[in-house]
Amino acid sequence: MSLVRTRMELELSQTLLHGWISSQLARVDVPVKLLRFPLGRLQRGELRQFELSENRCEAEIRFASGPALRLTLRVLGYLREHQVLQLQVEHLHFSGFRGGPVLNLVPGKVLEIAAIQANRRLPGLLELGKNMELELRLQPLLQKALQEVPFWQSFQTMGLETNPHAQIEHLELGKNLLRLTLNASG
Repeated sequence: MSLVRTRMELELSQTLLHGWISSQLARVDVPVKLLRFPLGRLQRGELRQFELSENRCEAEIRFASGPALRLTLRVLGYLREHQVLQLQVEHLHFSGFRGGPVLNLVPGKVLEIAAIQANRRLPGLLELGKNMELELRLQPLLQKALQEVPFWQSFQTMGLETNPHAQIEHLELGKNLLRLTLNASG
């Protein structure tokens, strides 16, 4: 039996998401390699441009170590029963470092490497498809977020066992916002 159940309908503004993504990027420190060849590092990222529109997200990220990345994602659909956001990378362009031109020639390989690295950090997060398509599996993200929320940790300090679980019922990108409906229990 669940101790707590909640349902939230959220509209997250582009500004709020920009701030959250920026805080995550500021902690990045990742070596960039293609096969065995080192091409530089991505360190302390800064989100320079971020725009949400109907089923589309455009971003420009610059790193203190020099590299820059322009990315456009299109949402192909959301599979609620599998908690999967289907995406297609429409534009991926690197600049600002010696490896940029090489990476721009092999965007599929870049996505493959990115998926492998993301899955090392959070198993099951990304699956690469054909034609620059990605499946973003939201369950690993939700579980990680729930484990880090102090609300659930407070139950453990009271000696109560919780098994937090969350599911996104609805997810949609709109003009300057992200809409989602979230069910959580534990």
